[in-house]
Amino acid sequence: MVQCKKCNLFVSLVKDDIVKCKGECGNVYHKKCVNKKFLNNAFCDDCQLNKCSPKQSADDGKITLNPREESGENVLAEVNKKLAVIYNLEKKIEDLANSVEFYADMYQTLMDYKEESQKKIKALEQKNVYLEKCNKALEERIQDLEVRDKEKNIEIHGLEKHGSENTKQVVRKLAEKLKLDPNDIEDAQRVGQEKPDDTKPKTVLVTLWSKSARNNWMLVKKESKIYNDKVYDNGSERRIYINEDLPKYKRQLLWTVRNKLKPKGFQYIWVQNCNILVKKNSEEKKIYNIRSEDDLKKFDECT
Repeated sequence: MVQCKKCNLFVSLVKDDIVKCKGECGNVYHKKCVNKKFLNNAFCDDCQLNKCSPKQSADDGKITLNPREESGENVLAEVNKKLAVIYNLEKKIEDLANSVEFYADMYQTLMDYKEESQKKIKALEQKNVYLEKCNKALEERIQDLEVRDKEKNIEIHGLEKHGSENTKQVVRKLAEKLKLDPNDIEDAQRVGQEKPDDTKPKTVLVTLWSKSARNNWMLVKKESKIYNDKVYDNGSERRIYINEDLPKYKRQLLWTVRNKLKPKGFQYIWVQNCNILVKKNSEEKKIYNIRSEDDLKKFDECT
């Protein structure tokens, strides 16, 4: 295939948008790639500089015969042979020109398609980055709303159930025993499915009237251990645990943190105001706030 000498793109010799130098170089150019001077005299700059002229050959197409040695039949036969060769060459050149034109068009089509595809890919990449940012912002917003929705709740684990209890009254009694205001309790109910062969009491979800009331409950549970005997006066040594009510994603993150950091020797993993905090040991002063699983990567080298 023939290429434009200026831009190096393939060209078709049968197109009207090309021009061929009539000088010795015989190079082909797109019309848009040459100046007006070239279009007027059909000579490229190199040929004009070298004062080239159209290629001529005094011997082209001539048949040299000796009339004394050749008969008319022989001359005619020789001419027919030459004409047959020229005809075959012209046919091959025409076929070649058609092939060059086809492949030049195909090449240009592919180049245009490639350029258009690259533009579309770049636009999609930019859109993907934008959507990822939007998705991350929405996830953070949802998580913040979930935390706010549960900031007045607490969970009581291990609180025994006796008969057909009034759960709210039992929790109010527990509040009185812990010297907390029972009027801070808006609602209390057991959650989860109860299994016949499960001796573990169902969790009690308590909704308080304010976040400060929740903080009071969390402060009391740090001061001393709480047992069922404190509520029922039955001598039961089953321990009662009071925890924050965490959103689902925080529960899963807390479970992941414990499984990954406990084997690495982290002794303290706790929740405060819905923040998952960790500390290596009592001698370590630095406390880490784990917001996502990505924050755990910095502990990969810990032993």
